Amino acid sequence: MTTAEPLVAHRVFLSYAYDDHALAQRITQALAQSGVSTAQHWETSSAEELMTRLRENIRKSDVVVVLLSPAAVMSRWVSTEIQLALSRDVDKRGAELIPVLAAPTDVPSALRDRALVDFTEDVNAGLRQLVEQIQATSRTDFSAMSPRAFEELVADLLRAAGFRLSEARHRPEPGVDLRATYERTDPFGSPETEAWLVQAKLYSHQRVSVDAIRQLAGSLAMAPAGTRGLLITNAQLTSVALDYVAELERSPHVRLRVLDGVELKRLLRRFPQVAARHSHGRMDKSEPRADGDS
Repeated sequence: MTTAEPLVAHRVFLSYAYDDHALAQRITQALAQSGVSTAQHWETSSAEELMTRLRENIRKSDVVVVLLSPAAVMSRWVSTEIQLALSRDVDKRGAELIPVLAAPTDVPSALRDRALVDFTEDVNAGLRQLVEQIQATSRTDFSAMSPRAFEELVADLLRAAGFRLSEARHRPEPGVDLRATYERTDPFGSPETEAWLVQAKLYSHQRVSVDAIRQLAGSLAMAPAGTRGLLITNAQLTSVALDYVAELERSPHVRLRVLDGVELKRLLRRFPQVAARHSHGRMDKSEPRADGDS
């Protein structure tokens, strides 16, 4: 049980069994070399005090890394730390849980839908992947981005996720920045293509208003049947916007997905190579930034 805190905004919590202490130390050293300072084990007087410290540190963390091994799977403390990391209040903060396969073992059911960082074949390659994934969101400075740069970031993320994109250059539909398609397979093995209308919204201080979502929903209502909508933003939604999204989810006619700032951070960690490509972009001085104008 170790916490690591970067020199920038990130906090990383490392969960592992005692048998995996040596590997945990290698990870700690790799994080230190990338600018992450590491705190060692805590001195506590009781199990109750330790639980309190665990809860506090995990709640404050931006990333929780869990080393999975036969010993870790059997560890009561590692199991407790996974449960705390998956708790609702930690999830709402956008904290990411990254499972690391330290040795061949059965992955806990709660983590089976998450991408593993595999250390079993090549520890050094695994370390590089882990560090890149942790650094992904800290590389991306939204305050230095223009709306156009944010749109390009969104486009790159969607391509990495498997979408094919074409820019809506003339933007005949209000609130549509990109058109995308996604290939999937139906339950009978036949390919099918989904059409998506995408809106990218960059904000500095404001939250996402209901008007931005209504604009995209209106374009969806005029689009061919089956077209889906996607709004990606670095901000959070207002309570009115959240209620409107919940109302749309109950409608069979408008299929709209919103990725807010929390989910955008997760997407950046999923594709750290995209975050790296956009890490040095600066706002074009000729293009002033205004909330929600992207």
